Amino acid sequence: MPATSTELLLELFSEEIPARMQARAAEDLQKLVLEGLKAQGLAVGAAMSFATPRRLTLVINGVPAKSPGVSEERKGPRVGAPEQALAGFLKGAGLARIEDAEIVSDPKKGDFYVARIEKAGRPAAEIIAEVVPLVMAKFPWPKSQRWGAGDFQWVRPLQSIVCLLGGKVVPFEVAGLKSGNLTRGHRFHGNVPFEVKSFEDYGKKLKEHKVLLPASERAQWIGEQARAIAAKEKLELVDDEALTNENAGLTEWPTVLMGTFEKEFLAVPGECLTTSMKMHQKCFSLRDPKTRKLINKY
Repeated sequence: MPATSTELLLELFSEEIPARMQARAAEDLQKLVLEGLKAQGLAVGAAMSFATPRRLTLVINGVPAKSPGVSEERKGPRVGAPEQALAGFLKGAGLARIEDAEIVSDPKKGDFYVARIEKAGRPAAEIIAEVVPLVMAKFPWPKSQRWGAGDFQWVRPLQSIVCLLGGKVVPFEVAGLKSGNLTRGHRFHGNVPFEVKSFEDYGKKLKEHKVLLPASERAQWIGEQARAIAAKEKLELVDDEALTNENAGLTEWPTVLMGTFEKEFLAVPGECLTTSMKMHQKCFSLRDPKTRKLINKY
């Protein structure tokens, strides 16, 4: 997608977000931003949201250059009302003189003044610069924290904000951080700042810096690697979708390895071993495909 298109790209980059909070946070970000834009009269197209351990990302397509103009009708006092009432009406409606108002007749209430106010649309960037900070200030994290000397709260310390509309930075500030076009890759394998121009460019560069943005891709990669390693060792993986998804929320670039533990632990009931490895080590159990019994590998 070219940088000149009406695409909004937002990334909120922070310290590690707990895995159990990521999916809901991505949904909330999309929902709240869309609601905020709609409330300001900005109709947009399709949206997608993503979460990794270090970032929430939102992309919205079809963002118009500005919100549509609106015509507002404001009812005023009756014809012949006191000067004070007329003056208040003129001031509130932004009219210079009473002759600029229309006179409307009502069979029951008589003649009264009406002001028709034309309001021009607002630039999309201006609306976005108001909506995003408001969403962030009231974001519904199950748990959040403060850091430094400020009062702003986030799930973990916020480090940077990317906000682009049609490839251009939408300027605003939250928690002392100014929005821009720079982000970072994987904490260990690609932790250098780089510039992004669009969602397509963003996704490509993240992968180059060892970050898989979609949680579904990370989960698929974990499953494929784990099954391949197990098959190579002529073993069977004890599949666990919930554990796969949790691991996808623990790393931005999953790499599966095999380990071993002392054989005497196999005396422990298999269900206890599997549960312990899942809950405490976040590891997958392996078993002998012939006997269907666990082995001392994971």
